[in-house]
Amino acid sequence: MALYQCQVLDDLGVRRKIVLDAVDEVSLKANLRRRGYYLVKASLVKEKKPNTFLAISSKVKMNEVITFLRQFAVMIKASIPISDALNVLRNQKFTKAFKKVLMQVYYDVQSGVLLSEAFRKHPKVFPDFFVNMIAIGEESGQLDEVLTSLADYYENDRLIKRKAKSALTYPIILMILTVIVFFFITLFIIPQFEDTISELGGEIPALTRVVMNMSLFIRDNILFIIIGIIAIVLICFLFFKKTEKGKYVKDFLKLKIPFVSAISKNLITARFSKAFIILLGSGMTITDCLDNLRKMLGNKVFQDKFIYTIAEVKRGRRIAVAIENTKLFPPMLSEMINVGEKSGNIEEVLRSTSTYFDDMVNQSIAKATIAIEPLMIIFLGFVVGIVILSVLLPIISLMQSI
Repeated sequence: MALYQCQVLDDLGVRRKIVLDAVDEVSLKANLRRRGYYLVKASLVKEKKPNTFLAISSKVKMNEVITFLRQFAVMIKASIPISDALNVLRNQKFTKAFKKVLMQVYYDVQSGVLLSEAFRKHPKVFPDFFVNMIAIGEESGQLDEVLTSLADYYENDRLIKRKAKSALTYPIILMILTVIVFFFITLFIIPQFEDTISELGGEIPALTRVVMNMSLFIRDNILFIIIGIIAIVLICFLFFKKTEKGKYVKDFLKLKIPFVSAISKNLITARFSKAFIILLGSGMTITDCLDNLRKMLGNKVFQDKFIYTIAEVKRGRRIAVAIENTKLFPPMLSEMINVGEKSGNIEEVLRSTSTYFDDMVNQSIAKATIAIEPLMIIFLGFVVGIVILSVLLPIISLMQSI
């Protein structure tokens, strides 16, 4: 299939521009005739093939999607037609990767494809939750409100993830410093010190001998060690990032590792509450809301167990009880939903719940940072202390023998 930009005449003789997919110009003309158009001129739309070598760097960033959503919402609210709004937005200052996606979405909408279906063709940029919400906005006539709600949701989600990443920055830097200091002392200080001790004929203590042997092993096998570390990192990346089993294991560990578990559960619960509000506000049924919520929990373990929650609700069980039975979400969530169900004001209750768990995410991150930083400092001190002690012991031994 090729993409053609066409100049056509409709039944009233008005000249228009549309874009269509077709095998060749013969099928293009036939397709246009079925639509009531007469082809005047057609030209192939040349699309640059993406550079797969630079695929990672050309990934669409979430801040671009958020900016697009906010601008799109303003234009739709101003009663600008969807195709005209997309035509303006595809020429904004976005990255080439995102511009290309928006161009394809624009061409699809121009060709008569629904906006939600045009977005659905780009799952790496627009996930199922996004597409389903756009479809609801189209059906309900509240597309501008849905776009704004999605922008708010993704903005908040991005801020929370950024906080979680920033909390891990300092411990990671400490770990890197520890490794650098260890390798520096092992490769450059210990060998010189070993020669000095041997010349003076001093006795080498057991701890010093262990450190010296380790230094000798690292020096003799440094190339293999580096290759081994790179291989392990690459294998772990491919396993956890590219395989379904690896993703499940990673999500399972997130729920079991101390400190990380609290952050993950509070983050998922905050995301769940915010998305539930959007879906309920769109007029969806409870079961449809839960089906969509399962897709955006962001954790394979949660998603698998949430199937049983949906099944229980479909059998007539209350949402609060079904969620409590998963034993995954914090008890506060089921308690608040229980209040919302009884009062008939579940959206307002969920709004308060999402705010509460946003605060809990921040508190969990702060607690993890407070706990991890001293542990990393202690670890760094322990490693450096062992090396320094291995240097001092022979010196003390030499001084006593003089």
